[in-house]
Amino acid sequence: MSDPQPPKSFQGVMVSSTFTDLVEHRQAVINAIKGQGLADIAMENDGARADVDVIRSSLEMVRDCTAYVGVISHKYGQTPICPNQNPDGLSLTELEFNEAFRLGRPILLFIMGEGHAVPPRDFEQDPDRKLKLDAFRERAKQMRQGSQVERVYEVFNNLEEFRVAVTQAVGKLKRFLDE
Repeated sequence: MSDPQPPKSFQGVMVSSTFTDLVEHRQAVINAIKGQGLADIAMENDGARADVDVIRSSLEMVRDCTAYVGVISHKYGQTPICPNQNPDGLSLTELEFNEAFRLGRPILLFIMGEGHAVPPRDFEQDPDRKLKLDAFRERAKQMRQGSQVERVYEVFNNLEEFRVAVTQAVGKLKRFLDE
């Protein structure tokens, strides 16, 4: 896998997920990243601007990172319509994951389990988007498309379980980045 654009020299970790349904989870990831002395690269740090191309901005954040943390819940997420940049109609989270994978960034992946309490509004309701979400969840677990080898990922069933898992994983990531 070639990396045409190496990450910037600082140790920044991209936080990628849906937003409104994972506010506390995202904060747990950001706290774990900061707790290891790493920089969090997240939409929370990006001020709202009308002139920003959301796809370009998201992918630029991935290119700037040295590692990627993805959290996949029960929602597919924002899907920008752009025939040139997003011809398959993928969510921003899936586009970011694809870019991190393409660039060979270390990936920490957390998948919300079926036992996690979730309000009905935070489940994907659209059948087509639900199919995309299910396919993304399964594909994200694989090291490469069609591979039988699974990526190391963590399934979590509550917020406290998630906090522990993300703190441990980011600690291991920090040691890996320092080597």
